Amino acid sequence: MEFRIRLASETPDMTAIDEALRQVDPAALVDLDPAGGALRATVWLGGDELAAVLAQAGYPPSEVQQLASVCCGDCSG
Repeated sequence: MEFRIRLASETPDMTAIDEALRQVDPAALVDLDPAGGALRATVWLGGDELAAVLAQAGYPPSEVQQLASVCCGDCSG
């Protein structure tokens, strides 16, 4: 699932966030959207689980928005 996340803090440690997410989902992808300052994450977690992982890593989100799927279904994934 793909998410757009606003954090309560201004300057996130992307390495710490990446490591925290990869502990629960080794295939997780996360980056910082330079245009809006929000995190973009693709993980096999629900929004509440994602928020809990980020909070435990020291980066509680102020907003977690699940984005619509862009999966075409062709790979059966």
